[in-house]
Amino acid sequence: MEHPDEPLPAPTDIRSRTEYPRPWLGGTWKLRDIVDYELIATFALLEAAADRRETLLREIYEVNRATIADGAQGTLAVGPKAFAAILSADQHDPNEVIELVDKLLIAGIEVHRATKEFKQDGETYAAGSYVIPFDQVFARYAKDILEKQTYPEVRRAPNAPAEAPYDVSAWSLGMQFGVKTVFAKTALPKDLALERVSTTSAYATEVYVRKVSFNGSRESVGYSGAEDAKHINRLLKRGMKVNIGKYSIDYAGTIDGKLASSNTGKLARAPRIAMYQSWTANMDEGWTRWVLEHYEFPYTTLHNADVKAGKLHDRFDAIILPDQSARSIAEGQDFSSIVPEYRGGLGDAGWEALSEFGQAGGTLIAMGEACNYLIDKMPLPVKDIKRTTNREQHFAPGTVVNLQIDTTHPLGRGMPAETWGYYINSPFFQLTEGFSSQHVSVAARYPNTAVNASGWLRGEEYMLGRAAVVAVEMNPGKVVLFGIRPQHRAQTHAMLPMLFNALYWSAE
Repeated sequence: MEHPDEPLPAPTDIRSRTEYPRPWLGGTWKLRDIVDYELIATFALLEAAADRRETLLREIYEVNRATIADGAQGTLAVGPKAFAAILSADQHDPNEVIELVDKLLIAGIEVHRATKEFKQDGETYAAGSYVIPFDQVFARYAKDILEKQTYPEVRRAPNAPAEAPYDVSAWSLGMQFGVKTVFAKTALPKDLALERVSTTSAYATEVYVRKVSFNGSRESVGYSGAEDAKHINRLLKRGMKVNIGKYSIDYAGTIDGKLASSNTGKLARAPRIAMYQSWTANMDEGWTRWVLEHYEFPYTTLHNADVKAGKLHDRFDAIILPDQSARSIAEGQDFSSIVPEYRGGLGDAGWEALSEFGQAGGTLIAMGEACNYLIDKMPLPVKDIKRTTNREQHFAPGTVVNLQIDTTHPLGRGMPAETWGYYINSPFFQLTEGFSSQHVSVAARYPNTAVNASGWLRGEEYMLGRAAVVAVEMNPGKVVLFGIRPQHRAQTHAMLPMLFNALYWSAE
């Protein structure tokens, strides 16, 4: 047998060798064997498909025929009848309706748009509302991703605790996009005027035009969601002055703040954003980068050495700490197998630089577990209640939750008073005694009843009335704690404006 420490051949050697050591198992393996296995499996699949092609086609046809028939009868699943899903034109953010329709189209789902006002189950829907009839091939899929998920209580014994789901228990896409979805309980009207939707580009333009109003040298646009941030960022990039409240763009190059809303932030330039990227693999950091790039927020990546160099406020208004444990941020990884430049975390020097950044007027934005890094390091009047519970008391494998938003708060601009977020065992807060120099406010909280909107949640009672997003103003610096991550996997469109507002707030 080969020596176990002998390195495997470089990839360039594969074509010139047919046998390789496998000391962990003993003996050798042959490249020819691996290729043969792949060929055998491929030919077996092709032969089975060819031999049973009529059976396979008939079975696929039968499944699709049954789906269309059941959809026409409203009996796709056990429970209340559902003949279609309706996305009303009357939504807080019409852009997100279009975003949701785009995702449905990509999945092959047939979507239609009402050309006239219509009534369904006693409710009136305006022209422009979207209808997803269930007499179509992908009806089951459409219903599944749009409806509320109710995970069954599974117990090994009558008095045993409920078994937690293995993985994510909710994915209600309408909720994650902030779009209210209604299911038709009776058949759609025979005279319902619908047009098949193949692309939404024209509708997106229509929404933007409908939001715009002009007053002299000022253009005001309804600021109601994430997509509007793209327009704000493009205007800031062009050197325009922007009031974020409604939002308003002043072509004269000045900001006088004369808006109906008192909750208005004035921006003369784009926020200077940095994001910490540790040498420990971090999925949340990658998703956050994707969100910033997609919505056109320029940013700079900071590694440990960049943070430790200090003088951060000379370059940045906001620094984002993605979801990562406090210990991992502070210490990183310190194995002998890791080259020196990738070892460790921020350490004392990194924290001193971040603390100096806040004292100079910078905004520290922490998400998920990273909140506890700031709670532990700073005298913040905030306590993470999640850390006081164990898995048997509180656990969420992936749950859509109800949230209440303070729309008068700088972080709540453009948000509805009630929305949904995605929760996976992240911090939720209780406010404690603070210093007089600190102004603490709750921008988002869980309701006093019914936190769970879709999926499975153990220990809901611990979350009732607790804070989900907290801001601490320390004159001049600010800390924003996103216990619930607003950009979870770039999918929680309903909450994205809160993250964007934190970035804009840092530059006001």
